[in-house]
Amino acid sequence: MSMNIERLKEILAIPYDELVNNKDLKKEAIEFYKFIYGEKACSSCKDKFPKYYKQLMDNGIDKLTQKTASNFKLRNNIGLLQINFGSGLFISQTDAPDELCIRFLKENPKRISLFEVYPENWMDLINNVNDNEND
Repeated sequence: MSMNIERLKEILAIPYDELVNNKDLKKEAIEFYKFIYGEKACSSCKDKFPKYYKQLMDNGIDKLTQKTASNFKLRNNIGLLQINFGSGLFISQTDAPDELCIRFLKENPKRISLFEVYPENWMDLINNVNDNEND
């Protein structure tokens, strides 16, 4: 399955009732949700899908457009990681933007062991981060 903007637009153009009753399309929409928002999602929870769908409709295409290739990649056995306790910011296998990874490492540089790919100058990057950046 390809996580591209055109496919997401196709899925979101399908009427909700048709989407929710088609197992394969619903699963694909949930995969987009997980990919875009970096959150776990329950495919068997009937009461959760409307929330996923609404969020995708509200800003899924914009969020997917903003995703860019990252210079960081978590190790394959790592799931979802919170940047710092209570921040509401996460990195994952599918969503590890450079700026969040740098902030994550600034909190604790030993976390570099969680990445299989990272820039050679990662220490310089975390040392140059502005501590006053807003979430």
